[in-house]
Amino acid sequence: MSINLLNFKGVAFDLDDTLIDRKKAFDKLCMRLVNDFECFSNFSEQEALDFFWGLNSYNSFDINFGLTEIKKRFPNFDLNYQEFYDYYYKNMSEVIEPYDGVKEFLDKLIEKKLNFGIVTNGSHYQYEKINNTGLQDKYNFVIASEIFGHSKPKKEIYIETIRQLNLTLEDVENVLFIGDNPYTDIIGAQSIGMLTAWISMGREYPKNLDPPNYIIENYKELEI
Repeated sequence: MSINLLNFKGVAFDLDDTLIDRKKAFDKLCMRLVNDFECFSNFSEQEALDFFWGLNSYNSFDINFGLTEIKKRFPNFDLNYQEFYDYYYKNMSEVIEPYDGVKEFLDKLIEKKLNFGIVTNGSHYQYEKINNTGLQDKYNFVIASEIFGHSKPKKEIYIETIRQLNLTLEDVENVLFIGDNPYTDIIGAQSIGMLTAWISMGREYPKNLDPPNYIIENYKELEI
């Protein structure tokens, strides 16, 4: 399925696994953990990937849950919550890369004067990811949830998205939100009446949720 973005009054993109390749970066982070912490040194590469990926849920890594599970198996892992948070996001921002062609894609959106921005869960490290992947200045605005004060799927961050698009809630049915996480990106956007496009990455959409308006494999199915 292809979607022409020029058919919408506004478009909002998630960041991780939508414009930048969190999956590849997470694989690299797994190996950094093995190299940096003695308690993981007996892991083979595959064992490390299996263990750390097992701490993810719907392409999302919860620091508190991840740290709790790590300490259950490796009690001598001595980072506290803030230390592990900083380690995780600092290293992710260093190894993250954009998907092939994303820079040129965003340049084209700007050239066509598309009304769009990026809405992402996270802190100032999300801006570091954007800078490190060469995506700075390739958007009209960025909302990072921990700076804004509300995270997806809360309605507040989507209402702020509408405001940043210089639209009103009367326009919401002509705004498209594009993201990979059904439980944050899609549910949240649906809660205020936005149209939604889910990036499937080969997955099945959860049957217990209202389906998105569009299902696409990746950003390359978006046209302008």
